[in-house]
Amino acid sequence: MERPSRVLMVVPAIATLAFVCVWAVRWGTADALAYGATREMNTWTATGVTPGIDTWMWVRSDLQRAERLSPSNPAVPELLGVLHLQRAGRAEFSELALEHFARALWLRPSSPYTWANVAEARYRLGMTQAPFEDILVVTQRLGPSEPETQRLLAELGFAMWDEIRPETKQAVAAAVAAGMRRNPLEILQIAERRGRLGLACAHVPGDRRLQETKWVRICSV
Repeated sequence: MERPSRVLMVVPAIATLAFVCVWAVRWGTADALAYGATREMNTWTATGVTPGIDTWMWVRSDLQRAERLSPSNPAVPELLGVLHLQRAGRAEFSELALEHFARALWLRPSSPYTWANVAEARYRLGMTQAPFEDILVVTQRLGPSEPETQRLLAELGFAMWDEIRPETKQAVAAAVAAGMRRNPLEILQIAERRGRLGLACAHVPGDRRLQETKWVRICSV
């Protein structure tokens, strides 16, 4: 009587092992696809080259396959969002980006980078009504030390400074202060482009990294 009971114990174990192996293969394939897509997208960013539509399409196809294989991985829909946001010359791409970012947030609501991406997509679509400012505040709260959130908050905060409420201005000011400590030239260039140099220049005095640059003179005017 012992033999049948042992068989009953072994069969579920084999089934479980097979299930785990199948999912391990799926996850491994999804990770490889996402890694390849990320490397390709980083190449575009590093070189400043806009990819041709054929290249863009195969990267999207790989990410879509990765999402099907690993639907619980928040990094994949976020990559899909970034990919669509890179072709935001057409509103429908920004709309698709926003959908992918919403999926990523549902899977990982604590990511400041995803919140920042949501804010950028909404800004490009002209969706700056509520809850846009709340998204900026959450971005700062979740990622006060993250370079991308500092950069994004400076860009959008400076662009909308006259329209945003005091709480949002505080979040933007905190991001600008942190960004100036990390990379003052980057934040100053954003401020100059957005016509808000005064908000960044307050941090220039006493910064030894800037003493031999044009910014000391510009900010003293």
